[in-house]
Amino acid sequence: MKLKKLITLCVSILLALPMLAQSFSVSAVIDSTILFVGEQAKITFEVSQPKGMKAQSPIFSDSIVSGLEIVERLPIDTIKNKDASLLIKQSYLVTAFDSALFFIPPQPFIVGNDTQYTNPLSLKIVSIPVDTTKQAIADIKPVYKPPFNWPLFWKIVISQLLVIALIVLGIWLYRRYKKHKVVATEELVVEDSRSAHEIALERLEVIRQEKLWQKGRPKDYHTQLTDVLRDYMHRRFGINATEQTSAEILMTIQPLLKGKKEDLALLKAIFQLSDLVKFAKYHPLIEEDEKSLSRAYNFIEDTKEVLQESDTPDNNLKNEQV
Repeated sequence: MKLKKLITLCVSILLALPMLAQSFSVSAVIDSTILFVGEQAKITFEVSQPKGMKAQSPIFSDSIVSGLEIVERLPIDTIKNKDASLLIKQSYLVTAFDSALFFIPPQPFIVGNDTQYTNPLSLKIVSIPVDTTKQAIADIKPVYKPPFNWPLFWKIVISQLLVIALIVLGIWLYRRYKKHKVVATEELVVEDSRSAHEIALERLEVIRQEKLWQKGRPKDYHTQLTDVLRDYMHRRFGINATEQTSAEILMTIQPLLKGKKEDLALLKAIFQLSDLVKFAKYHPLIEEDEKSLSRAYNFIEDTKEVLQESDTPDNNLKNEQV
């Protein structure tokens, strides 16, 4: 009895397998086989399957085949048949922009170890014929001329005027500065029209009263002291001492101090100590600092310009009275 039931069950299963295989089928449909360039067609893949079965469909990215682009993937449509099976439809809107004949090969749908293929499709894309003898090619719409942008125009004009005004103001200020500088220089020349030694001795007196060497500022002190001597030699002997090094000054002034070797030695000692302080960071003794100031006084007194008796203001006045 049991053997009979087992045989019956096996026969039932064998009979059900073909029915199951027949219940899973796929197909492909296209709503048009000829399109103009840029037109759209709908391709639909249909899957007929029992309820509960899951079929793996092909996956497309942006095109069905090369050149046939997917415009839109439509929602899946599921229809329940009378025999409880399901009809699943997946549609795609496609288009192409080159005239050609596109062949869509069979697409696989997989259920377990079973694979079913759709029927192949073809789609022909043709270009739109244009008879240029009857109708000239023209734009769809006329060329659009935008309205004149008055706010932008005035913005540009005002910005350009501001730039010009700033340039003119800069030129005016520069010329005013140069003119003022020239006037100030002329006034300075008039103010310093005294003899070279008078100006130098006056500046040495200011240095002596400041006593920077006693305030821990030997570099500033020696810089001011040599600046006074440089200016004095420039005014007294006409050499460009303000732009020369110590060695260049000594070489330049040596021919001008003929017979005054002691004065040349004084000047050399002052510059040597000054260079040691400024460039070698030498810290001199207070006696050395004071000695440099004394040497500067002596050098100026020994080399100052002596007025002849006939050049004095009193003699000039007497000559005028005669």
